[in-house]
Amino acid sequence: MANKSFLNVSVILRIVLFLVGLHSLVLGGTVYFFTVPFHQFFFSVDPDNFFFIKQSGVFLFLAGLFYLIPAMDIKRFKLLIVLVVFSKVTAVAFLLRNAYLTPSPPMVYLAALGDGLMAAVLSLLAFLWYKKHKNGPLN
Repeated sequence: MANKSFLNVSVILRIVLFLVGLHSLVLGGTVYFFTVPFHQFFFSVDPDNFFFIKQSGVFLFLAGLFYLIPAMDIKRFKLLIVLVVFSKVTAVAFLLRNAYLTPSPPMVYLAALGDGLMAAVLSLLAFLWYKKHKNGPLN
């Protein structure tokens, strides 16, 4: 029975990592390819500086690819899970600190909430996986 619960934690962790990666891939692609509609919908403004907005889309897309790596093989890439959580926590800090710079801070706070929830769920699942596997991220 214990082995089955380990399998469930592994499967759920892989699914969540996949969904977090997919979220960043879709968001990055949307920001890059649909810059104007994205800004009009979420911020009710036309974008001023396309370069940096499109650059953020590229980086979000690349982050999404990075998030998918540990989903392929948790045992082999277990340390990357810690980095995924760290990147989400860093995103929350960045968003909360800089929301006032945007035309619509509430949308940025909502994004911070989403990133925070992703970090919390991944942290919990990773903890359970490490505990069941009796192997920390550095072992």
